[in-house]
Amino acid sequence: MAIEGLAEVKANIRSIYTRREVMSIALCRFYAAKVLQKFREDQIADKFWNNQTNTAYNAVFSGDINETDAFGFFIAHAVEYGIYLELANDRQNEALRPTVEYFRNDFIRDLKEIWA
Repeated sequence: MAIEGLAEVKANIRSIYTRREVMSIALCRFYAAKVLQKFREDQIADKFWNNQTNTAYNAVFSGDINETDAFGFFIAHAVEYGIYLELANDRQNEALRPTVEYFRNDFIRDLKEIWA
């Protein structure tokens, strides 16, 4: 015996989940843009390393991760020597991780608000 309105309830639940998922992806894109903007603002003043050619500076990019089982955002180097900028001399010139960590608590708070 079918329960009246069950299909509508299921559709509403799926709709709520879908909206939260879409909001989470939008949040990841928002923070990907924020993290890149902060990196550029800090590094234009040579905060992390001395820009000699601006090649590494111009090649840093960010994006969102949207997989079936995970979502998030990232910032990365597109130059081969980016790993050396980040790890050399006991991370003396590390830029990407500190920039992401700057937004970490805000991102987690905003994500919890979506899924609460």
